Amino acid sequence: MLSQPFLTQLDSRAAIKGSRDPLGVQSLWSRLGRHVVANLTTVSTSVRDFTVLLLGHYFVERVANAGGSEGDLATFLKWEQLAAYARTLVNEDRSYRGTERVARRLAEGERIHLGTDSGAQILGNQRIYGLWGLYTVPARASHLLAGEPTRLTPDARDAVERHLLPLLEQQGARTVSGIIDCLRATSHPLDLRENSRDTQFLEGIGRILKKVRAGERQLYREHLLHGGPADLDASRGTRGQQRLFAELLSETLEDEDWVLTPQSLQALSHRAMKRGEVGEQLASRLDRIRTTELLLAPSVALFEHLLGCHEQTLSEIAQGVRKHWGTAPRGTIDLAATRELEPELRTPGDDDSGRRWLLLAESLHAGQYEEALHRLMAQNEAVMKARGAAAWTTLKNGKLHVRLRDEHLGRLPGAKALPTYWRHAYFIEALRNVAADLRGTP
Repeated sequence: MLSQPFLTQLDSRAAIKGSRDPLGVQSLWSRLGRHVVANLTTVSTSVRDFTVLLLGHYFVERVANAGGSEGDLATFLKWEQLAAYARTLVNEDRSYRGTERVARRLAEGERIHLGTDSGAQILGNQRIYGLWGLYTVPARASHLLAGEPTRLTPDARDAVERHLLPLLEQQGARTVSGIIDCLRATSHPLDLRENSRDTQFLEGIGRILKKVRAGERQLYREHLLHGGPADLDASRGTRGQQRLFAELLSETLEDEDWVLTPQSLQALSHRAMKRGEVGEQLASRLDRIRTTELLLAPSVALFEHLLGCHEQTLSEIAQGVRKHWGTAPRGTIDLAATRELEPELRTPGDDDSGRRWLLLAESLHAGQYEEALHRLMAQNEAVMKARGAAAWTTLKNGKLHVRLRDEHLGRLPGAKALPTYWRHAYFIEALRNVAADLRGTP
């Protein structure tokens, strides 16, 4: 299993920053999540985006072999732009990154071109926020991409060449070579007139991206949904747990009201227990995730509430929390199960972090909210110190002084909401989204 869980570059919902993740919970939930979903990230949730990625790397290699001089990244960015215009013009697809710029340029009748300059890019920084930055790492983890320079694996290449390129060539025998010529150019103006060569390219690309076909599905089920060949590697994979988890999540897709909560995860755990040794292992992992989230979610919410209480005493804040929550955490936080998790609640390089979380759990469970607030402040101070930054809160003359304020904090959840309260990803929704994209496949 991964000792350091990977994340895609600048994943806004998971990246550690000085002004994000003030309690250091990302390293906790991501490490636990990697035991059941080893390859996906919080943003790599679209099977169709993986298709664009694989085709992009196919064309990157073809352009490089044809003597392209700008480099792999430039070729890929231009391909992603071309695919984006096809998705909008041909498929009326608005689900990809960059859709706003693409739609605006098309609506305003701009002179559209493919390139690496700011006038061509479909995102503020397409390298970081597009598929190159967000999907390459999970594609490598899924054994769809490998090597340096990055190239398609044999399985991915076979799917592209057998199932995707023939669809492109239906637009004309030189469609693939024509696209390569477009991508080799430093800047290529798109001719969007009816029956133009570029329009034919876009129609062919749109046809490929319209739906996931049977030939692709087998590849994606094995490599994305089930984790790929590395899943059986004890040092990197889940040893079959992700495959079973994907199957159980797939069974929830018919329930339109299904949401990820402690209760829904517990139900999946109970079903996993009936599925042999792998199921028992999965159930144990899901139970640990559930136990952890029942502590992390209210803790993060309470710290956010604290940030909105500038110049109040901790006693005053605790009194308000007591009126709001009462004894609700006693019914949600399982102290015995949480104590067993202490090693997994430790942050690398901070041996005391696990104990701090246990003390916080005990304070919340007992309804000792003033003590819990002290524990939260101590956790934030330790996290910020490790990052070379100041704590977000401190006490001055007996009152709370908030150094970093956020005007957009959510409200503290009510006592009745705590049993179903869930905040963190654990990569579970990403796996379920991929399962939804592949629903109904053999």
